[in-house]
Amino acid sequence: MNRLQTVAAVLGAVVLALCLGLIGGYLWGGHRQAQIDEGRAAEVSEQHALALASATERYREAERSGQQAVAAITAAAQQEKENAKKQMDVLRGELRAGAVRLSVTVDAASAAAAAQAAAAGDREARADLLPAAAGRILDFALEGDDIVRDLNACVDKYHRAEQVINEAGQQ
Repeated sequence: MNRLQTVAAVLGAVVLALCLGLIGGYLWGGHRQAQIDEGRAAEVSEQHALALASATERYREAERSGQQAVAAITAAAQQEKENAKKQMDVLRGELRAGAVRLSVTVDAASAAAAAQAAAAGDREARADLLPAAAGRILDFALEGDDIVRDLNACVDKYHRAEQVINEAGQQ
């Protein structure tokens, strides 16, 4: 019986050692897998950070490019306004000097005026504007032209911004 107890004790110790080894191996494997997963997560996180930094730089460059384009559009529109104002000032000077006259078509109020216009070869009656009235009309025209230039510049800026956003999104 002594021998049987010894064999049973040895067999029990072997089974116990085997169970402890399996449990230890399982725990070590789980710990090792956790380390591998952490390493992969850190690598993916680093890749995402690099991709985010790259995308951020692309968008910042696109923003700088867009700002430069908007500044150029604004400067060009301002230059057009200044040129138009200079041309209008020259025209005003010519109106005041009498070198240029502005006229409008009118309905002939009398038969004599209509006959006189027909004799002169004119098919319509015209009336010359006074220089002050012509100047006011030019002011209205210049203001309207400035508004159109501003709107065109706004449309150009919008299209440039749209182009910058589309280009940045495609990269």
